[in-house]
Amino acid sequence: MSVKAPSRCLALTVAAALSTTACAKAPTTERGEREAAMSESTAESRALNGYTYTTEPVEARIGPHRFAFPANYYDDQIGPAIGGGVGLTLMWPGLKAAPPGTRPTRSMADHYRAISVSIDYVDKVPVSGLLQRMASTEATTEDGAIERTDPRRRLDLLTPGTPQFGLVPYTIDETRMDAYAQAYSKQRGEAPVRNPRTEKEWYVARSGDDELTTFIRCDQPLNGLNGLVIEGSLLVPDDAPEVASCTHDVVDIPDSLSMTIRYPRVLLNDWRAIEDAVRATMARYRIRTVATVNSNGTI
Repeated sequence: MSVKAPSRCLALTVAAALSTTACAKAPTTERGEREAAMSESTAESRALNGYTYTTEPVEARIGPHRFAFPANYYDDQIGPAIGGGVGLTLMWPGLKAAPPGTRPTRSMADHYRAISVSIDYVDKVPVSGLLQRMASTEATTEDGAIERTDPRRRLDLLTPGTPQFGLVPYTIDETRMDAYAQAYSKQRGEAPVRNPRTEKEWYVARSGDDELTTFIRCDQPLNGLNGLVIEGSLLVPDDAPEVASCTHDVVDIPDSLSMTIRYPRVLLNDWRAIEDAVRATMARYRIRTVATVNSNGTI
């Protein structure tokens, strides 16, 4: 509970809200936060199976951070799941939320266009090195284990290719793979299993100081087919037996947040727009504490 003081006035507001220049009386913290989270009007609603789905903001807590995402942005179009972490869904090509109440009756065509976003707070390891850890075997194997040298799972042992749409692709170095297979067979008594469907194609983007900023792993096309093709604003099945997908990881270092984005591989060319849309959505609906200045110049 907040304590009122004659010379200070604090208000909680959504980052996009306009700051005021004076206030006669400060609301309590609880009331101010609630008003900030509910600042967007309920522009749309739909009743379905006894529940009314809306675009009304619903608060989500991710570590110490708080957001007021409209309900239709959440995976279930209701609110955040219990237990930590937040899941959102953006619809391609607009990269916005679907209309409220459409999740339970979503068609297969719309299911293909759904881009899932998982947001988590990172506090067990330094977030600045999280992508590099994902691109190595250090966190998933024991020191000295033969699996730690698997060239399929280490960015430093893969072969970089020609940049494509702002990403550098990496492929398996078969010479290293042969050496690994021999060492693995000698130690384990059998050859390592090779399965093209589980050997991902890796793509990365780096900052000016060569730090990983984007890490994407995609299923390989099957006979050149991704499972879907783009036809206007629709994703239409091709002749492949399954849909190839991508897992796209990025981090927000200042706030210690990680975002995992999943979408069909056919949308890989739109990776930057997708990543930008996720960051913009988080920035737009984050609840921030803003100091309000009194008429005498104090806060």
